[in-house]
Amino acid sequence: MNRWEHVRQYQQAGAYVFMALPNQKFNAVEGGFNNSFNNRDDLQSWLNIYPEYYKGNVGIDLSKSNLVVVDIDKHEQNGTASILSWFKTHHIAPDTLQDTYVEQTPTGGLHAFYLIPSGQDKPKHIINAIKGVDVLSNTAVMTAPSRMTGGQYRQITPFETIQEAPEWVYQLANYHGSTNTLSNQKTTRYSNKDRWLMVKNGFETGQRNDQAMSLAGYLFALDVEPQSIYDILQITNARSSEPLPSHELDSVYMSARKREERKRMRINSYGRD
Repeated sequence: MNRWEHVRQYQQAGAYVFMALPNQKFNAVEGGFNNSFNNRDDLQSWLNIYPEYYKGNVGIDLSKSNLVVVDIDKHEQNGTASILSWFKTHHIAPDTLQDTYVEQTPTGGLHAFYLIPSGQDKPKHIINAIKGVDVLSNTAVMTAPSRMTGGQYRQITPFETIQEAPEWVYQLANYHGSTNTLSNQKTTRYSNKDRWLMVKNGFETGQRNDQAMSLAGYLFALDVEPQSIYDILQITNARSSEPLPSHELDSVYMSARKREERKRMRINSYGRD
């Protein structure tokens, strides 16, 4: 599979792809890895301006994408031993990582990729959630078939096996320094009751963007008419003690709408619900 077939797969799954310089992990153009695109035409237009990246490495901008990556280090720390121990403690099947799309890094580590469904918040971005294991949701990550001096990023499982983020990924992100068990940790997601309480009482200060995204995604998933969703967001925002600025609310709405469109494209492409 060549570079552009990989890119097509990532973008069809809703990922924003950026190009790095050959044998490098970075994009040196102003904006860095945020020079990322979720369709080939826009990426091609960018490459026409910066042709030196055409044969470069491929990365995903997780800050824009509906993806989260569990990064297991095998180079400086034994992340494999850490996560297997964590799985055992929390009564999780040790082979669960094989159920989703996994890549091996040039240093022997593993990247396990998971989709974030529309209306569901991402896990927190945590470095060293446990020793040698990161939960990546707001940064860049290199992907196959990128090459570095020490080796290549390569697929361990087929891309088509990519799964929605399971409960344990959220628990791992929230575990950071905690001794709580799996059953009594609080996740970052909102229940349907929470969302309708938002409509009644407004968004909470400090969680306004997350709550607005969660509510919008939930309504899109219910197939509510887009203009009605926007109206509900405005009403909810107006009831907040500190409403979001209009441009931020508009940005949340458009992000949720695009996420739902990508999800539906993914369903059409893979035949999954």
